[in-house]
This record gives sequence, C-alpha cells and structure tokens, in this order.
Amino acid sequence: MIIIAIVLLGMVAAFLFAISLIPQKSPLKKTLEELEARGMQRDSKGLRTFDKLFSKERRGRLLRKLMEAGWYTVTPAQMGARIVACGCVGLIFSFVLLEFIHVQLPIAIVISMVMGAGAAYLPLSSLERACEARKVQVQKSLPDFLDMVATTVQAGLSVNAALGYSIDAAPGALGDEIKATLSEIRLGRSRSDALRGAAERLQQQQFTTTVTAITQAERLGTNISNVLNELAEDVRNQRIMLVEEHAAKLPVKMVFPMALFMLPAIFVVIFGALVANYFSQ
Repeated sequence: MIIIAIVLLGMVAAFLFAISLIPQKSPLKKTLEELEARGMQRDSKGLRTFDKLFSKERRGRLLRKLMEAGWYTVTPAQMGARIVACGCVGLIFSFVLLEFIHVQLPIAIVISMVMGAGAAYLPLSSLERACEARKVQVQKSLPDFLDMVATTVQAGLSVNAALGYSIDAAPGALGDEIKATLSEIRLGRSRSDALRGAAERLQQQQFTTTVTAITQAERLGTNISNVLNELAEDVRNQRIMLVEEHAAKLPVKMVFPMALFMLPAIFVVIFGALVANYFSQ
C-alpha cells in the first residue's frame, strides 16, 4: 500500500509541476494583445479548477505577491499547483523515511503531516525571498536612476524621454518596471497613473515615495530635477542607515555562534591537557 501511495503521489506531483511550469502571459502583454487583436486569454481546465478551490480574497493576495516578486508569468492557480505538488513530494519522502524507521502509527502520521506541510510551504517561502530580493535590488539601483533622470531633465529632455534614456542606469527589476511604465504611457495611459501602477506592483517604500513626489511636483509645477536630486540623496542616506543598522546587530547575532562553537573549543584547548594528565595518573 505504501508503494502504491508513493507512485500515485509521484504521478500527481509530476502532473501538477508540469502544469505550474507552463508560462502564462504577463498583464502588459495581455493588454497589448487585447488592444491589437481583441484576443481572449485561454486557461487550461486544470488551472480553472484550482481557481475555484481558492477563494477570491486568497487569489487576490497571492496575485499581489506574485506581482511584487516580478513573477508575471505565474498565475495564482499555478502557485496552488506548486504548493500541492510540493506537499505530495513531502509525503513521498515521509513514506520512504517511514520504511526505514519503524515507529508507532500516531508518530508516523505526525511525521507525514509535518513533512508534507513543510514541503508545501517551500513555494511560498521562495516567493517571499523573491519579493525581498527584488525590493533590495530596487533600493540599490534607485539613487543612480534618479540622478540620471534629474541630469537628463536638466539637459532639456522631457520627463518621459529622461525615463527612457535612464533605463540603462537601472538594471534589473527597476528597469523592467520603467520599461513597462513607458509602454503603458505609449498606449495612452497618463504618466502619473502608469508610475502609480509600477509602485503598486513593486510595493517598495522608497520607490512609492519617489512616485508620490514626482506626481505632486508635476501637479504643483515644482522643478522636477531638484526634487529628484533630493530624493536620490534621501535614498542614499536611508541605505547608509540601513547598513549601519545591520552592522549594529552583528555583535548580538554573533553571541550564539560563539557560545555554541568557539567556547567549547576554547575550553577543550585550555582544560583538555589538565583533564588528560589527571586521568593518566
């Protein structure tokens, strides 16, 4: 029975992984295709089933997380398939482990549930790590990008042209979002709305503050180049403060590794010879 369960769970996991790896179209690409050909997006029946299993609120939260991580080609249904598939893989490993260790039935059930739940959480954990890595990447490239935009605006270019010219100074996530923003502007969306959409996708505090400042500067008629220079300086100061905060936490974090690894070795070096001499007499 355990072998049959392992085979069935393996087949289910492989099927769900295959479904979850099918690339979907990004929202911008869908909009372009709808404007050009008025096409409709086609989802597989398996993904529609997963859409029905998850509530609308959960799908909305998961969709915001996927956009925040930059996984635009992954749908909430595909994430659900990955979660279930990883849970099946965890159950398979638990069954294999239980074949080698003989424990009572309640303990075996607890081990299976813990391994299955832990494996099912892995896709969500990778999603959280991707969100954090993307925010850090935006934070690193934002000051140079703002400096470039401010310089090009001072040189006489418009804000849209300055954004397009400064993409090279913002590699990675920030550059991708600026490209998407410029594409939306070319499609007829206002610059402020397009920038707010990028801020909603990134959910990065400093970029959101930058978008708000640019929007208010345009509304009030303030010099945008001066605003961008001040924002770049503020972002750099915040990054320096964050580095200093992490550096201040290092001594506290080093206490436990020192207590677990260094102090026992020091005790062995100091008292090892005395103990050996005592027992040799």
